[in-house]
Amino acid sequence: MKCRILEKGTELYFRYGVRSVTMDTIATELGISKKTIYQHFPDKDAMVYQVLESFIQNDQCKWEELSKSSKDVIHKTLQSLEIMKTTLSEMNPRLMFEVKKYFPKAYDLFTKYKEDCIMNSLKVDLKTGIEQGYFRPEIEIELIARLRMGEVDLSFDPNFYTHSKLSFFDTQQILLDHFMRGILTEKGLSLYLSYQNNN
Repeated sequence: MKCRILEKGTELYFRYGVRSVTMDTIATELGISKKTIYQHFPDKDAMVYQVLESFIQNDQCKWEELSKSSKDVIHKTLQSLEIMKTTLSEMNPRLMFEVKKYFPKAYDLFTKYKEDCIMNSLKVDLKTGIEQGYFRPEIEIELIARLRMGEVDLSFDPNFYTHSKLSFFDTQQILLDHFMRGILTEKGLSLYLSYQNNN
């Protein structure tokens, strides 16, 4: 039962955001009593935390698989956009903004994941890209990795979209393209464009 509740909570939070989805909403969707939910989750904070925890575990598996299957660092970057497309198609853009504002414990978990896993992975990829001759050797790896993380974070701020007609994913795609063109060597740009043209 706990897995069913967690799956339904994840589905609803990702679709509508965390603020508007109550425990009553989840209970109604599952056809169970709210009391049954509270037998497994003491409060909404615990529910949101476990939803984020489950998301992080699944996300880690995807990135590990991507690292194994990629031809090179540019291929990996472009394939990561496909993973992001799948995730973003299921996610309300306000989700992380609301988690940050109303569920600090869950957001701290996500922040730790970004710092310990995503940032480290970005830095390794940048270093690998330099070694392979695809990324400019003079780039400051720590700074550029934080710049990329900042771009992704910014797109989760609903105020960033106030006047934009672009979709959440299209915005990410444009930001990544600008980022990549800023760090690629001529050799890297040639490979980057060849991958884009083959898609």
